[in-house]
Amino acid sequence: MHLKSITLKGFKSFPDRTRLEFGAGVAVIVGPNGSGKSNVTDAVLWALGEQSPLAVRGQSMQDVIFGGGKGIQARSEAEVEIVIDNADGAIDLPLGEISILRRLDRSGEGEYRLNGARCRLVDVLEVLSDTGLGKEMHSVVSQGRIEAIVTSRPKDRRLLIEEAAGLGKHRKRRRRAQLKLERTQDNLDRALDVEREARSRLRPLKRQAEAAELHERIERQTIEARWELARDSARERRAALALAEAAATAARTARDQAQASLGAVAVRRQSAERALEERSAVREALVRRASQARSAADRIELRL
Repeated sequence: MHLKSITLKGFKSFPDRTRLEFGAGVAVIVGPNGSGKSNVTDAVLWALGEQSPLAVRGQSMQDVIFGGGKGIQARSEAEVEIVIDNADGAIDLPLGEISILRRLDRSGEGEYRLNGARCRLVDVLEVLSDTGLGKEMHSVVSQGRIEAIVTSRPKDRRLLIEEAAGLGKHRKRRRRAQLKLERTQDNLDRALDVEREARSRLRPLKRQAEAAELHERIERQTIEARWELARDSARERRAALALAEAAATAARTARDQAQASLGAVAVRRQSAERALEERSAVREALVRRASQARSAADRIELRL
């Protein structure tokens, strides 16, 4: 495993996209003071997840973004991508190359990407934990770091040796396991408290449950009784409705018969009225003839 390439864009003294490729073995970057050699080391540290601006020689993390120069505008974001050759499988991923990209803008928004896929910082640290790389490892030794290591306290030197021996990841895992155990113990204590509280409330809750069950049973029986009463009432209403419908049918039949009789009476009345009219006409004719006869008799009597 070795660093295969590093690509910088907008990072410190690299305003434009710059790609540096490295082969296996020792690679050396030379140049005069102030030419940006240390910025390459800072870029590696920053891409591996360094969170302290002091570690990359800045006052704030936004200081890593190119601030502008003579005839060159400032950049709005910094981006560093490192590519690690994983042909020997040192990183436990089925990939021949591991790409780690970190991006940061001036608003403080940033992101990490592993082989193009967006991820979290903890994912990057987890991938690098078995390689000796990362922001808390000592794979990158900056300027003045040698003197700090030599003059460090035995405790700090022991931590350095443990990191170099690959024990740091196990210590972190043990610490995470301890934290998980502590959280689990806290959860267990809270669960026991909840259980004790539940047990103290179990008896009144049981009485309440029995009362609720009794109330539900009584309410169910009440509903059933109401349904029975409603069915009986509906049965009586249906019987009364049947009787009423039968009476209505009989009344309609009687009405039809009465209407038929009334029609026959009307026919007879019309016949009687016509006969009366005919007889009235005959009577009037007879009256006229009788009157004429009386007039003739009177005239004959006068002649006599």
